[in-house]
Amino acid sequence: MSDPALSSPFRVVILMPVYEDWECAFILCRALGEELRGLPQVAARVLLVDDGSPTGIAHWPRAQGPLTIQVEALRLRANLGHQRAICVGICYIYEHFPCDAVVVMDADGEDRAEDAVGLIKRALSKPSFAIFAERRRRSVGLLFKVGYNAFRVVHRLLTGIPVRVGNFSLIPRTLLPTLTCMPELWNHYAGAVVKSKARCDLVPMDRGPRLKGPSKMNLTALVMHGVSGIATFAETVATRILITNVIGLVFLGIVVAFVIWLRFCTNLAIPGWAAYSVGLILVLALQLLGVSFSLVFSLISNRTRMQVTPIRDYAIFVDHLQNLAGPQ
Repeated sequence: MSDPALSSPFRVVILMPVYEDWECAFILCRALGEELRGLPQVAARVLLVDDGSPTGIAHWPRAQGPLTIQVEALRLRANLGHQRAICVGICYIYEHFPCDAVVVMDADGEDRAEDAVGLIKRALSKPSFAIFAERRRRSVGLLFKVGYNAFRVVHRLLTGIPVRVGNFSLIPRTLLPTLTCMPELWNHYAGAVVKSKARCDLVPMDRGPRLKGPSKMNLTALVMHGVSGIATFAETVATRILITNVIGLVFLGIVVAFVIWLRFCTNLAIPGWAAYSVGLILVLALQLLGVSFSLVFSLISNRTRMQVTPIRDYAIFVDHLQNLAGPQ
């Protein structure tokens, strides 16, 4: 007799936040339907999270023909931003969609349909892992590459964690109960998965070109995304800065002792030099002390303040669910 667990389909929900980018989303959904035909053991559906688009889904290109995959749109009451749209989508899936895994990807085509199928195939052999696409090559300009590499350096210095992945990933349903109660999910999806201590597997993939039209992402949004990623590990960042400040204070104390030794124990000191040097060092030390006390009180305040809990608060922003393609 065959095992029912082996004969049942592997249910996947593909989550994509969308803001006024319906034509790209339609093309990508069509490509996903074609690619998934080669995986008969997978039952997939697409959830587009409409992140408060001013025109709603009015520009969904229905006239371009039917799709082979079920597509639904979750309308949000306000524009929350890319990361928070992902958060609301994950919480909605957890409460309303039975599934075995969730694929998170962008709707502009830079996360390719064939690569999404690659993540699903990897999940079939590693069902308990969070599987991320590790970027090898990006179709971006020189300025973006320089800025992104600078961000990676700053992120590593402040958090101790290398930046190797983005949003494009697959997470098992078993991880959803943990993620949906983490405040970090509200601001940065990938950072929340890392902080959850989930077992992760990386699959090297190239980032594809945008399917149609100009990118909706601007410099301000990119910087905010980077800051949100660092803020996910706020306590780690604050602790590392505090340790650095303490080391700096010890070093300044040694320098003061050396200046005093030069002034009173040798004839090398220039008249007035020691007083100016000690005064400057004391100003620097007071600044470090001020920053250190601010960080300590900030850490204490964060631990006592009630934060956003996604699974509790997400429903406030949900308007309605609408079927766009596939079975009613």
